[in-house]
Amino acid sequence: MRASAVTLNLLVPLLYLLAVILYAVAFLQSETKVERAKRYALYLAAGVHLLYLCLLAWAHQSLPILSVYQVMSTIALTLIVTYLFIELATGESSTGAFVVSVALVFQALSSMFVSVAVPVETSVTSPVLALHIIAALLGYSAISIAGIYGLLYMALLRQIQTNRFGTLFERLPNLETLEKMSLYAVRFGFFFLTLAFIMGALWIPESQGRFSFKDAKLLGLIVVWLIYGINILLRERLGWQGKRTAVMLALSFLFSFLAITALNFFSPRFHHLN
Repeated sequence: MRASAVTLNLLVPLLYLLAVILYAVAFLQSETKVERAKRYALYLAAGVHLLYLCLLAWAHQSLPILSVYQVMSTIALTLIVTYLFIELATGESSTGAFVVSVALVFQALSSMFVSVAVPVETSVTSPVLALHIIAALLGYSAISIAGIYGLLYMALLRQIQTNRFGTLFERLPNLETLEKMSLYAVRFGFFFLTLAFIMGALWIPESQGRFSFKDAKLLGLIVVWLIYGINILLRERLGWQGKRTAVMLALSFLFSFLAITALNFFSPRFHHLN
């Protein structure tokens, strides 16, 4: 099993690299064969990645979140799963190269430094905690993608405003579609962040005997949940859209990324487990 995990650990980033290349080629020049092959390549990469994480989980009898590098690999997969949901829901795949590149970076760093045989002192055995963690990772992945779409929206808008119609203008979907895709990502993320918060609130009494807000990562989750709840409220109730929405999503993602990074720096495990 260890040999298989080591092999897959090396194979997964190579498959993501192949998917990035195919998505990039399709972005730069429309070719029917490449358009068809790119999604199959991403399906293959995601499937092999899932198998790799399952082997890690089986080896340690725990979700693959017991070290920073395991978490990075798990985030890479949740990014891809979230992106594929948005791609299938909208039928738009021209942003794939940007999103899959981010997943590739996470997985490449993980593959370089993770050890599949590191002994661990704790494991995630509670199904409530497992669901909390999976939901949180899916939520964070979705808001990351929303942030990427916000940045692409502003880049495309700038090209239009300055009458410099480059590759982004020619290949990216129009501004309305980008905004729609970002909204899919925000709603997807908010749903899973809500689920993560509920599961976290249920798990803390199970673990500590009473509810407490002392878990810094739960507090961080609540703050991020509030930020994106406000994003949805401003758009749905106050009619915010266009550039204001894109800027808000980019800033929200930056704040969330910095907050989550800081929390992981001071507490390398996803939660303090008992």
